[in-house]
Amino acid sequence: MEQLRFLTRTIQERSRKKMMTSSERVIATLEGETPDRIPCDLGSSFVTGITKIAYENLSNYLGRKARKTALYDTVQQLAVVDEELLKELEVDVRGLIPNMVRKHPVLEEEENCDVFTDEWGVHWKKPKDGGLYFDLVKSPLSGELTEDDIERHPWPDPQAPALFDGLREKALQYYEDGYAVILESLCAGIFEMSCRIRGYEQFYEDLLIQPELACRLMDKLVECKIGFYEKAAELFGETIQFVREGDDIGSQESLLISPALYRNYLKPRHQRLFEAQKEIFPAPFCVFFHSDGAIYELIPDFIEAGLEVLNPVQVAGAGMSLTRLKTEFGKKISFWGGGVDTQHVLPRSTPAEVKEDVRKRIKALAPEGGYIFGAIHNILADVPPENVIAMWEAFREMRAY
Repeated sequence: MEQLRFLTRTIQERSRKKMMTSSERVIATLEGETPDRIPCDLGSSFVTGITKIAYENLSNYLGRKARKTALYDTVQQLAVVDEELLKELEVDVRGLIPNMVRKHPVLEEEENCDVFTDEWGVHWKKPKDGGLYFDLVKSPLSGELTEDDIERHPWPDPQAPALFDGLREKALQYYEDGYAVILESLCAGIFEMSCRIRGYEQFYEDLLIQPELACRLMDKLVECKIGFYEKAAELFGETIQFVREGDDIGSQESLLISPALYRNYLKPRHQRLFEAQKEIFPAPFCVFFHSDGAIYELIPDFIEAGLEVLNPVQVAGAGMSLTRLKTEFGKKISFWGGGVDTQHVLPRSTPAEVKEDVRKRIKALAPEGGYIFGAIHNILADVPPENVIAMWEAFREMRAY
């Protein structure tokens, strides 16, 4: 089949030159060396995945045997990508996803919606008819708030054994098989989780009106995350090259909060998280940070805080020119993602236009290493499978150094 042709070129390529292992390839590019080819990622984390609908459409298009699609992120409806497909695509990164401590119960009284409450007490809802994702509908610490309310909140145990069931075995297998390994974080970032737990509008107000409470809420999340890092490192730390951390600080056109608010309240806590990671996980380990949107103005602050790898490189955000980013920051950090415009090109363009967009992105980001290829954030439900294939075909054409 024409659409399968791009999966059959591996043997010829390997016969022409000595190939690095995936882990060697990723480490080399992050250390500023030029690897044998550009490493790539798909499906390793909550920010580099593919949604259930898009994945099933792709599987059907490729003629793969139908099987029940497992999810590793309920809210975003992200699909577990079959290991066989990951190998065919020669994906270099494997992800470790913490287990959920308790199951997400569907509430029967919500006849037209699936509803669940997560470990943090946040309520989510998705319409059964046509719903693509879960939306936040209730925050547990909304309304009047005191420090006692924060302390009494039923915080999940970040070292609960259930979180780590089976992860050591997976980690060791990925490590032995030569893959780079990224550990998904315990939860979203400290800013985003604070908004979920407190309510978006109220947390923004807290930062301005009662910053001491906003900081205490963020500090509780920092403590949870560091506790999680410590247990993960104890169990399988030698296998981990990254922990997926992030906070969406940007919108399409601007920052979500002022630079002053970021520098006063979030930056010190990000720095604490990054320093803890470097202390807890053995080398080689790099600090991975995800932030959507128009974040150009804060990238120097992220670097000062300890960022080493920036994701997803949202080119549609204001000021996020790839040439500008590579020129100004390419000697200081690496870029993960940025390989195709998932907002405009991937869902709406022809396969030929997708390929051209991929070529343009790679030409901007890949020179002299420091780049891991992937889509900009997750591949969503409206992306045609032909365009997913086109993205990977263009990457294969461009990946050799």
